[in-house]
Amino acid sequence: MPYFISPKVLFGKGALKRLGPEIKGQGSRAVLITDKTMVKHTGKIVETVRNAGFEVKIWDGAESDPAIEVALAGSRVLLDFRPQWVIGFGGGSAIDTAKAAWVLYERPDLVTKPIFPKVELNLRRKARFLSVPTTSGTGADVTWVAVLTDTAEHRKIVFVHNDIVPDISVLDTELTVGMPRALTASTGMDVLGHSLDGYTSRQRTDFSDGLCLQATKMTFDWLPKAYQDGKDLQAREKMQNAATIAGLGFSNSNTGLSHALAHSVGALFHIPHGRAVGIALPYSLEYIASKPPLPNAPESVERLGIAARFIGIDATSDQEGAHRLIQKIRELEQEIGEPLNLKEAGITEQQMRKGIDTLVRLGSSDPNMGTIPCECKEENLRQLFQDMWEGKRNRDEPEITNREN
Repeated sequence: MPYFISPKVLFGKGALKRLGPEIKGQGSRAVLITDKTMVKHTGKIVETVRNAGFEVKIWDGAESDPAIEVALAGSRVLLDFRPQWVIGFGGGSAIDTAKAAWVLYERPDLVTKPIFPKVELNLRRKARFLSVPTTSGTGADVTWVAVLTDTAEHRKIVFVHNDIVPDISVLDTELTVGMPRALTASTGMDVLGHSLDGYTSRQRTDFSDGLCLQATKMTFDWLPKAYQDGKDLQAREKMQNAATIAGLGFSNSNTGLSHALAHSVGALFHIPHGRAVGIALPYSLEYIASKPPLPNAPESVERLGIAARFIGIDATSDQEGAHRLIQKIRELEQEIGEPLNLKEAGITEQQMRKGIDTLVRLGSSDPNMGTIPCECKEENLRQLFQDMWEGKRNRDEPEITNREN
C-alpha cells in the first residue's frame, strides 16, 4: 500500500471542546447515530455540535452486530433530514452502522453489495463523517472498514474503502469510563488482534509496523489496569489511544487470519466480535508461525519474535519469542476473564458439528484471507475451527527448544 490514510484525530484532555471550530460553518444539520444504551450519554457532543451552529437529530437505532436492515433504516433517517455531517457515537457497532448508513445515504444503489477499494464511491457530496468512540477496541473511528451482518445468509458484508475513513475522530476518555468490565476485556482483545494481525499482514509497511507494535505494548501494559479499575483515567486513556493507534495500523495494512476466523464464528454463533477475536488470536498466530511464508510475505516467526522483544519478553530466538508471546496472550485472557476457546464461550459440541461446514465456507470467503502471510486451505480452516472449540494448540506448531523457565 503506497500511501497512509488517517482522519484528523482530536485527543487528550478537552478533546471534545476543540471540536466546534473544526466543523463551524460547514453546514447547518447533523445526524447523530448511536444505540439505545449510549443515547443517554450524548449530551456533551450534542451541545458542542449545536453550539457550532447545527440543528442535531439523534437516531438511536444502532444495534450490536448490526444487520444490513439497521443500516438501511439509518440511511432513511439521513435521506429525510439531509445532514451535512453524520456522527457515529458509541462502540464499533454504532460507528459501523453510522458509516454504512452514510454510504447508503450517499450511494443508495449499493445496498447489500460488498464495497472494496476499486469501487468508485465519491462520498462527501452530501455529508462528511465524524466519529466519537465510547469503547476502546474496534478502531472504527479511524478505519476504512465497516462490517454488517446478512442475517439471512449468516455472513458478514464488508465495506472497505478509503472514502469510508472518517473526516474527524474525537477521543474523549471520560466517555469510556462507564464501560463494563466484560466489554473492557473483549474490546481490548480486539485491539491486540488488530495490532498483531496488522503486523504480520502481507500488506504491512514500515508506517503500519510502528503503530501495530506500539498498540501491542500498550494493550499488554494497560488493559489489565483498565479492567481492574474502570475509573482509572490514565488506563482508560491509554487503552483508547491504543485502540485508535491499532486502528490506524491495521487500516494501513489490513487484518488477517484471526479476524477471518472471528468474523465466521461471530456471524454463525453471534459471539461478540472482540471476544471472538480473542479466542481466535492465539490459534491463528500459532498457525502462521508454523507455516512457510508466501512469496513477498513477512516471515511470521521473525515478526512475532520482534514483537515479543518489543513488549519486554526475554527470548533467545524468534521461535522462542513467538511461543512466549502467544503464551502471554493466553495469560492475559485468563487475567481479564475471557474464554480461551469456543467451548468456554458456550458453544456446544452439537452446534460445532452442525456449523463446521458453514464456518469453513465463511472463513474461506472472508476478505481477510487475502492478506495472511501463508497458505491456508479449507482443510486447515476446518482444523483451526476444531482446535478453537476444543482448546487445543495447533498441532503443527514447532517444538520450542532451549527455552528458559
